[in-house]
Amino acid sequence: MTRDLYTWQGGSVGIAVGDGPGLWPSVGEYPFYDRILYYVMTHDHLRNAALGHALRAVAPGRRVLDIGTGRDLNWALEAARSGAKHVDAIEAIEESHAMAAKVAAASPYAGVIDVVHGTSFDVRPAERAEVCVAELIGSIASSEGMLAAMADARDRLLTPDGVVVPAACDTLVGAVSARELFPGGPAFSRRALPYLRKIFDLYGRPFDVRLAVAEPGPEVLLSTAGAVERLRFDGSTPLEESTRVSLTIERDGDVDGLLCWIVLDAGAGARRLDSLRDKTSWMPVYLPVFDSAVRVRRGDGLTVEFERRTSDDGVHPDYHVRASLVTAAGVSTGALLSGHHEPGLGTKPIYQRLFQVIP
Repeated sequence: MTRDLYTWQGGSVGIAVGDGPGLWPSVGEYPFYDRILYYVMTHDHLRNAALGHALRAVAPGRRVLDIGTGRDLNWALEAARSGAKHVDAIEAIEESHAMAAKVAAASPYAGVIDVVHGTSFDVRPAERAEVCVAELIGSIASSEGMLAAMADARDRLLTPDGVVVPAACDTLVGAVSARELFPGGPAFSRRALPYLRKIFDLYGRPFDVRLAVAEPGPEVLLSTAGAVERLRFDGSTPLEESTRVSLTIERDGDVDGLLCWIVLDAGAGARRLDSLRDKTSWMPVYLPVFDSAVRVRRGDGLTVEFERRTSDDGVHPDYHVRASLVTAAGVSTGALLSGHHEPGLGTKPIYQRLFQVIP
């Protein structure tokens, strides 16, 4: 492991960097999509098959709204190929919008697709859409602001019976050990550093970003799993919500945190995607809830309270997580604020190892 130096107006911090796949910041909720991230999504065959299946079932003959179309215009083109009457494709990132406009102009569907620069909150197409496709699903399902975007879309941009693709997404949690997840010690992947720096530059300071884990696999779980979010994009899910789940430890070990992952239902009978068990572009997220590892045995109980609150940007959520482990040694509790741009640095031992403040 080495340290990469990041300097800002308030000082310097050394970032732990390793040679393996390691950790990434959860990048989906920030406006830094580049050709590498677009390539990963464009070549996520499971994701594309599920969303494509659902979109083809509802697009023919209808007006379609594509929120966050991206540089490759994937879903706008899919809707047009499927017989959509018209597609409004919205893209906020200027470079991606410019590329998408070129793709649309060179396609056979130039007369069907309008590429619009801005966020969905900023625009008002000439007519309301009957179908909305918006792949604003984060590694924690709500983290990219899908609920806020859909609430606004249903209010201003969609017909009353408008259909949303994907239809639903759950966030699941299970108990894990950082020692098992990161046997060589926690460190960011070298490939993740440019994105981490961009996030810090955006807010003018480093902070404890959400930690996305590359390909952990279901074998890392020490407990049963439970859903802390059940998002439905028909307008029935509130922006802010609290849930409580009870889990059971299934194997002996040391628990210091929770792993979060998604199960996506694109709709129309498409195969459901599980980001822990399927190879997709979504990385599970590690939440370091406990300050120190708690020794557990099979049959012990874990209660998780998960609260979603909208951050001060009005779009992206902050998560307040509390957990309680009941073991033969007694009750151990932990808590974590996982904010979208929370200013805390080194709030948990793992962050103190990842970010070494330099006087």
